[in-house]
Amino acid sequence: MVRRMGFTLVELLVTSSMLALLAGAGYAVFAAGLQSGGKARRVGTMVSCGQRALEAMAADIRMACEHDGTRMTSLDARYGALSADTVDFIVPRQRPAYGPPEGDARCEVGYYIDNDPDTEARWLLRREDSTLDDDPLEGGTVTLAGPCVSELDLQFFDGREWKAGWEDQSSFPRAVRIGIVVVDAEEKEEPLYLETCVSVPSR
Repeated sequence: MVRRMGFTLVELLVTSSMLALLAGAGYAVFAAGLQSGGKARRVGTMVSCGQRALEAMAADIRMACEHDGTRMTSLDARYGALSADTVDFIVPRQRPAYGPPEGDARCEVGYYIDNDPDTEARWLLRREDSTLDDDPLEGGTVTLAGPCVSELDLQFFDGREWKAGWEDQSSFPRAVRIGIVVVDAEEKEEPLYLETCVSVPSR
């Protein structure tokens, strides 16, 4: 009797099914890896943006100084259901690389949340004004301090308790707690809350 070489139809079907299952499992693993990598990238970008914003605010607040009785002013504000606090204070101006400083050696600095007029995204903005006056919201140069920072929540420690705003011009707060909410520019991740606490040197 002559022995047949090759595979039967049943064997081919079983083999094809197994290969299909292996290919599907491999694709699922690959897709999960891509999804996990995308999530890590997006969350990493959110954390990086938030940390830079917190570090910039903390560095400015540490340098806050008094000028003609003006120290620090903050409004406990909201934009709908979102926290949109503001803070304004005086800091020493950085000396230019060459020559004496221009004008007054101090400037106004303020932080607040506003909408990007083109995309309606909410940003953390920093205003700096080298002209010291009675209106902390007038004039100066506005720069982007925190892209995708949608909320700013400030708390001030007076030595006994934390307060939601600061209007006492007789002294600085002992510390400022800065809380921000960072959103994903691609709108795929949940908002991320970051917080830091800054000691305010006595001046």
